[in-house]
Amino acid sequence: MSSSFYDRFSNSRLYDLGDKLGDIMLLSLCWLLCSLPVVTLGASSTALYYAIHRRFTKESSTPVQDFFRSFKRNLLQGIILNVILMIYGGLTAFNIYFAFCGWNGVHLPSFYIPVSILLALPFLFSALYVFPYLARFSNSVGSTLFHSFTFSTMYAGHTIRMWIFVILSVVLMVLFFPSVLVVPFICCYLCWKLCERDFSYALLLRDKREHPENYQEESKGGEEESSDEELSDDGEEEDESEDEEVEDAAQEDLSEDEEEESDADTVDEETSEE
Repeated sequence: MSSSFYDRFSNSRLYDLGDKLGDIMLLSLCWLLCSLPVVTLGASSTALYYAIHRRFTKESSTPVQDFFRSFKRNLLQGIILNVILMIYGGLTAFNIYFAFCGWNGVHLPSFYIPVSILLALPFLFSALYVFPYLARFSNSVGSTLFHSFTFSTMYAGHTIRMWIFVILSVVLMVLFFPSVLVVPFICCYLCWKLCERDFSYALLLRDKREHPENYQEESKGGEEESSDEELSDDGEEEDESEDEEVEDAAQEDLSEDEEEESDADTVDEETSEE
């Protein structure tokens, strides 16, 4: 009796919802605790992305174990990338502030303002793709930064949306701290949806470049189908033209019969007059 009740409950929607909420809160809490040293923020974000990827693509039932597995594996590289981004982001932020407001009475020329903004673009167009890329691929620090910048510039719309998600999440966590139990997971999940589209397309292009023979067969199959369609269209056009010729011939026969009948009528009229 109890086992059957547990089986029904474990297969119910309520149990599934509770299981998902538990994963959301546990992963968000793990991210918060592992991000407290600040320098480990990159490794923590990488681990959260990896756990979400495993949860929704591999249907993993151990998200916490996945989180700490990725955290340990990418800890050193995550710290290095995080420090690089923090230093560059801090310098560019100070540079922009100095360009707009000056420093100790020193003001730069007005033309330097757009220059300071341009110097911040490498940070803005790489920071959000670095740790998702680190979670999905193994590469050096320089290659990771380069490929992250490439993805971000190729999909600028996704980058802007991800920055909106991050900014709104930070504001929400600051204004309402208990939201920290769900907001990190939701923000990372939304970014995961966008990044995976870009990564999947890049992997498809790489596979086409490395194994072109697989896609040549598909293209040949598509060409054969199109040729069959063209042949069928030509056959239909020929049938239609033959039908039109038959109709024209029938109309000509009818017109000839009408002319013969009219000639016979005129001959009868002449004989009757005589």
